[in-house]
Amino acid sequence: MKLARAVLLVALAGCGAPPVPPPPAPPPAAPVDEGELKGPPLFEDATATSGIAFAPRTGETDANHLSILESLGTGVGLIDYDGDGLLDVYLPGGGGYAGADRKQIVGNTGKLFRNKGKFQFEDVTAKVGLDTLAGGAPWFYSHGAAVADYDRDGWPDLLVTGWRAVALFRNEPDGAGGRKFVDVTKSAGLDKGFEWATSAALADLDGDGFPDLYVSQYVDWNWDKNPPCDYDGKTRDICPPRHFSGLTHKVFRNTGTGAFADASAAAGLVPGGPAASKGLGVLVFDADGDGKPDVYAANDTVDNFFYLNRSEKGAIQFLERGLETGVARDDRGNPNGSMGVAAGDPARTGRPALWVTNYENELHGLYLNECKPGRAQFNFYTTASGIAAIGQKYVGWGTAFLDADRDGHEDLFVANGHAIRFPTGRATSRAQLPVLLLNQGGARFRTASARIGGYAAKPRVARGAAFGDLDNDGRTDVVIAHANEPVAVLRGIGGPDAHWIGVKLTDRTGACVAGAKVKWESKGGTQTRFAVAGGSFASSGDRRLLFGLGGDTTGKLTVTWPDGTEQALADLAPDTYHELARPAPKRP
Repeated sequence: MKLARAVLLVALAGCGAPPVPPPPAPPPAAPVDEGELKGPPLFEDATATSGIAFAPRTGETDANHLSILESLGTGVGLIDYDGDGLLDVYLPGGGGYAGADRKQIVGNTGKLFRNKGKFQFEDVTAKVGLDTLAGGAPWFYSHGAAVADYDRDGWPDLLVTGWRAVALFRNEPDGAGGRKFVDVTKSAGLDKGFEWATSAALADLDGDGFPDLYVSQYVDWNWDKNPPCDYDGKTRDICPPRHFSGLTHKVFRNTGTGAFADASAAAGLVPGGPAASKGLGVLVFDADGDGKPDVYAANDTVDNFFYLNRSEKGAIQFLERGLETGVARDDRGNPNGSMGVAAGDPARTGRPALWVTNYENELHGLYLNECKPGRAQFNFYTTASGIAAIGQKYVGWGTAFLDADRDGHEDLFVANGHAIRFPTGRATSRAQLPVLLLNQGGARFRTASARIGGYAAKPRVARGAAFGDLDNDGRTDVVIAHANEPVAVLRGIGGPDAHWIGVKLTDRTGACVAGAKVKWESKGGTQTRFAVAGGSFASSGDRRLLFGLGGDTTGKLTVTWPDGTEQALADLAPDTYHELARPAPKRP
């Protein structure tokens, strides 16, 4: 009865009512441990032969500062920068310390690896102009990557986030038949106002067709706010975020002139403070099906934000409804240390569920979507899904829904690694193994981490991860960033006898399509995928949408575009990608 009452209170709160915190829920029933699922590997570690060899830095090897700056690490960006149909890989470099006192915070140059095909990559960082910033300036301490065609010229651009800065690179012709990146941060109006930018997402928030920018910011740390901390009464370690005040996130409206205007003050963002706004992950998706992409921001140890989008052209406006809709906290009413975020439809309801990876001693959060017209609502489903059986020793970062075995049911992958140097709780080491959860249907999951293959044999300090089809074979591959270790490249090999279909959504005018959804209907049931921005942690993945078909290759595909236009297609060939353009608007 208590749990039912909690859900009712959330429902009665509605989207326009004042916040109604849910009452404490009773302890969830103990998960049934059905044991690890056995079977052949679903991934192979292709790192050694891929040509991708790079280790992002955190600075911990430069000095023994034990600062919270060292805890976040870096993400991964997938971007087909040269338009050859193959996803290339961008890796932020992180940073370190310099100077006599080793307190000058410096950046480490990131790397862009061009995809040559057949899972072979080459370093083209200097060739494309990503080795320095504008005017030859050195890199700042970087964390995340976001990808979008911000100027609608048909070519994807790159945004990099980090300590007290972001950098926007416009994708331009190099004059020799290739492409290069030009640092346009200053002319785009993004050269000031950032304190500690972590994850970012570019999506059309105000409905004018141009992708706007949401940037999560972390905590107010500097050398004067770097107290000594410990977890066992004797061993100094990285301080937890509760020792710092949170920073207000930022949102910028794309003016359509190649520049952004800071809309943070008027948009309705929750201000930072000791118990608010310690941002790590961000996801933009259409939660309630109204065609306007909403924002979910994962915060560290404080309430997560869920911004319902109420923008109009030229004016970004949010309503923060995390508590009322049930996604700010866990089922016991506690805020979590949240890092990675994703949206999918593991229960096949046709609505996007939310997935959030959390800290040690906490459950990761699976929130099933129960939104209805005029009312947004989610239901915490982790324990009922079987996911709680993995325990609470993991610190989860990069993550995504993916159909690893191509059976038509979305699975979950989580890259793990502790945030502190000397763990004293359930986790006995900062290096941790990854987790793979296979969906048995109806959002009922079982662990199958051994089926990740050779990569899962060694614990690592993982951070961001990007998910995408690097070789266009209809399987999702994974690139994982680690703290002070080489990145890993995993090739998907699951479902060798299963069919698939892929969809690339475009707009004839170059307008942003985040917020669209695609439905596949066949005798095997209905699957739905969602066009999103952001996701995982500090990373940007493949924006194409993949459907595992098993042995069922006949069905109907329906696209619902952000403006509500529906486009139905039948008899599409399986085992290939289809590029679908938004139909031109009908003339009155």
